[in-house]
Parts: sequence; structure tokens; C-alpha cells
Amino acid sequence: MKVAVRRLLVAVVPVLLLGAAGCSIHEQTQRWYPADNGVNTEAGDIGLRNVQVISDGEGTATVVATLTNRGTSEDELVEVRIGDVTADLADGPVEIPVSGIADIGPEADRVDGFDVEADPGHTVTVEFRFGAAPRTTVHALVRPAEGQYAEALPAEPRRPAETPDEDQQGDEGQQGDEPTDEPTE
Repeated sequence: MKVAVRRLLVAVVPVLLLGAAGCSIHEQTQRWYPADNGVNTEAGDIGLRNVQVISDGEGTATVVATLTNRGTSEDELVEVRIGDVTADLADGPVEIPVSGIADIGPEADRVDGFDVEADPGHTVTVEFRFGAAPRTTVHALVRPAEGQYAEALPAEPRRPAETPDEDQQGDEGQQGDEPTDEPTE
């Protein structure tokens, strides 16, 4: 009986030791993984970090990103397009200092798009144009304006202004006048 126990121990002990040794192995990954949810890319000396779009799914969207400049001269973000729509840079071009960063988003320089087709859960193309750096396009994830992004969209979305002709026709309709085909002076 002692021989059988010894054989069992000889077979089981190495397996247990190897199993226990494997519990403490922490394999290092071969590349760096950013702790964000957005897209990272480069445009010459300008680094675009954590690019995301926040949207209500009804046409209003805000771009969130960090821009870094590792070049030897200042640059500026002069235009952003979300899908086919040119976004509104609320404070004009965004300056990106040498060896510095510039944040765009709800609590920084606002970049808002209106009448944008950006449905949460999908991606949308975002094109960045700079003063000196080459323009670049990313496919950014569209996040819903809820949770940590609940306050990301502008408080009052800008809507396209009505033309004066539409305002006059609206006033005439309220007075009960019928529109005529005759030209007005």
C-alpha cells in the first residue's frame, strides 16, 4: 500500500506545485493600452487623444478630445467636421502651444455640431483641420449624452436662423391673410 501512496504523491505533488506557481505569474503585455475610450491618432506634430463624440441622437453633438503639440512651433485647430457638417468652434480657432495641450469639450473649448447624423453606439467620421499640421480624419465612437456625459451638450442648441421671408409668411398666416401670387413692393 505504501508503494501506491508514494506513486500517487510523486504524480500529484508536481502538478500541485505547478498550479500554485502559476497563480502568481503576471504576464506583461507587449504594448501600451491607453486608459480611455476614444480614438488616438497623429496629425504631424499634433497628437489627437481620446477623440469621442457625444450626441443626443437628435442632431446635436459635441466633440471631446485632447490635442498635444510636440512640435517646435505653435499650431491651431481651425475647423472640425462631424460627418458632413462643419462644427461650430465656439471661441474661434483653438490654440495648441508648443510642448503643450489643448482640450476640447464641454468644460474647455467647445466644438459643437448641429443637424449632425451621429447616433449613439455607432461611429462617425470627424475631420480635424489645423493651421500648419496636416488634416486628419478619425472614426470616433458616438456616446449618448447621459451618465458622465449628461451635461456635455450645449444648454441651448443653436438652430439655423429662419429667413426673413419665412418670418413674414408666418406673421401673415397668423393674421388670417391668404398668400397671393402678386409680387410685393
